[in-house]
Amino acid sequence: MTTRILVKLVLVVILFNQVNCKSDNQENKQIEGDLYYDWLRIGSFYNEPDSIIEGVKLYADTVDSKMLNTNDLRTLNMYKALQKENLLYQPFIDLRLDNDSIIKIYFTNNDYERIKIYKRQDLLDAKMKIRIRMEVKDLGYGMALDKKIISLQKAPGQTFQINPKMKIEDYH
Repeated sequence: MTTRILVKLVLVVILFNQVNCKSDNQENKQIEGDLYYDWLRIGSFYNEPDSIIEGVKLYADTVDSKMLNTNDLRTLNMYKALQKENLLYQPFIDLRLDNDSIIKIYFTNNDYERIKIYKRQDLLDAKMKIRIRMEVKDLGYGMALDKKIISLQKAPGQTFQINPKMKIEDYH
């Protein structure tokens, strides 16, 4: 009788572990896109001065969310999501997906070291782009957490960026 209970208990533990592993993998998804350079890089406190960090934290902790407009409330919710995942001080990149949407990818592992070596101007001069396929965990609000880079390739093409300068002709 004791052996039977022990065997059932072991089977339940094994089954529970398999279900948990499957649900973790279901949270992750594969995405593919091109490294994208934004002229204004806002997304975390990575490499930011303490004065900016303290100001943002003070504002986020004291603001009345009922008084915020939709964009400011979205920004506050993004901040809280990053805070919850302990990503406020982590590096990130922008990735332009094949559907032309832009997503911020945050890194907690060494994968960022593989990407940060590529400089925007060098890629523009060489008419190259960086194509990335990776496994991520969706964080919502156009953000994801890197789980694993599957492929990272330098390929011929245009490195996309937002135009850093607006021309008067753009308004006519």
